[in-house]
Amino acid sequence: MSGLGACAYALAYDASRKQTTCYDGSAVAPRETRADMFELADHATKSLGLYGWRATEGDMSETGYRSPTVPGALAALSRLHDAAGVLPWSELFGPAIRLASEGCDVDEYIFVQSAASASRLKPFAKSMEIFFHPDGTPKEPSFHGARPEHLRQPELAETLRVVAEEGPEVFYTGRLAESMVDFLQQHDGLLTMADFESYEARTLEPLVVAYRDCRVACLPENSGGPTVAFALKLLAGFDLEGTPVDSVQRLHLLAEALRMTYSDRFRFLGDPGSLPVPLEGLLHDRYVDERRALISLDGAPLEPFVHGDPWRFDSGTPPTATGSGDSHGQHTTHLNVVDKDRNMVALTATLGGRFGSGVTVPGLGVVLNNGLMWYDPEPGHISSIAPGKRALHAAAPCLLFNNDGPLAAVGSPGARKIMSSVLQVLLNLVDHDMGIQEAIATPRIHREAHPGVLIDGHFPVNVAEGLKARGYDVTTALESFMSSHFGRPSGILLDWKHSRLHGGVEPYRTSAAVGY
Repeated sequence: MSGLGACAYALAYDASRKQTTCYDGSAVAPRETRADMFELADHATKSLGLYGWRATEGDMSETGYRSPTVPGALAALSRLHDAAGVLPWSELFGPAIRLASEGCDVDEYIFVQSAASASRLKPFAKSMEIFFHPDGTPKEPSFHGARPEHLRQPELAETLRVVAEEGPEVFYTGRLAESMVDFLQQHDGLLTMADFESYEARTLEPLVVAYRDCRVACLPENSGGPTVAFALKLLAGFDLEGTPVDSVQRLHLLAEALRMTYSDRFRFLGDPGSLPVPLEGLLHDRYVDERRALISLDGAPLEPFVHGDPWRFDSGTPPTATGSGDSHGQHTTHLNVVDKDRNMVALTATLGGRFGSGVTVPGLGVVLNNGLMWYDPEPGHISSIAPGKRALHAAAPCLLFNNDGPLAAVGSPGARKIMSSVLQVLLNLVDHDMGIQEAIATPRIHREAHPGVLIDGHFPVNVAEGLKARGYDVTTALESFMSSHFGRPSGILLDWKHSRLHGGVEPYRTSAAVGY
């Protein structure tokens, strides 16, 4: 799901300075990429992986040696440590080194994820050697009382030791980078030493939006942050506070706002360093008011649906590229931390797909991301591949503040469902005064640019029927151990009155809240 080969994105609040900073380790396309570099499959064939875009022959844009981008996670974490770390860099790696060296028991989650990835990983010998038996079957958890099998990664442990002792530079300009590049080049990969040496994580100002009497700090630019911010601004004009959380009217308003939000994301958002993006116009009060006015409080879904034009409220010039879609499902990790001084971090990290590219570098034990999956392999779109272009990703870690100060850290895995899940947790906290566990466990919906609405089967039956009566095409789904229909949020809520921290976790899957 994540690791040294991943990309990562963090928001960190410094309590002493009362300042929030973003640390961006997002994917940057290698210098040798070009928009038409992958052979496209037939138009009727959808991607074998995580996108609804055109598939590529051999799934080369999402699997294998040509799909990785420079891993940005370590660079972003290094910047965060330089700015706010207390422990020496070398000490940070101790637990991870022990875990990789001594190993861990295989649990049901590792087993199922490995089994689901077996056919995809089969061409990559080192990945199969680490995570599978010689006969190609996955290592097993405890079945029928038998002891679980052990997963050890000694090569990864040694790589972690090198990074701990020599610093992050060895991963980008030293021998570790050389090993990764040499291996990929032997297999017709795209990454070069120039890509590694020129990679820089970014330190950015957060995007901050007001909602009721609170403020929400999000990631800016090519992330899920502007999408969450736009949805909050749309919904701020409605009385959600006085509407029950499972009422048809509230879910109608939420569904309409989500459709507008995702439609604008797909049509307009991307890397502002490569193409003009109307972030100013998208969040302009007049544009938000204009879009909100189209939502009927008691009416049916807006049909026919008409895209907005935020460029009328932006100082930039529209690009000629057309809109793209976004990732259907990714395999991501999110964590939140609040310390005794009330510093906060919300951090999302990901290899992209399950096991990333599928490629593990021999001698290093590093599983590489498949970052090119975040780019449209068809030329002419706003998210098409271009050298040095940053990917539009869905990560949306958020920090919530009220008049007393920091209130919550929230985030989620779950691809583009990250944004709708984080949005609804924030609404539950602010509009309905829920505790963090209740805010996360309360059923959610998901809707994008298409007409249909996905709703959690834990809602009362009359909710689905009420939405259908309003003209919605409704699909009901229940979360399980392996599903991610509605994201997988987690969070920490600060209770200033009682000087307590409260953790909240997704109730259906592997997650944990720990205080010490």
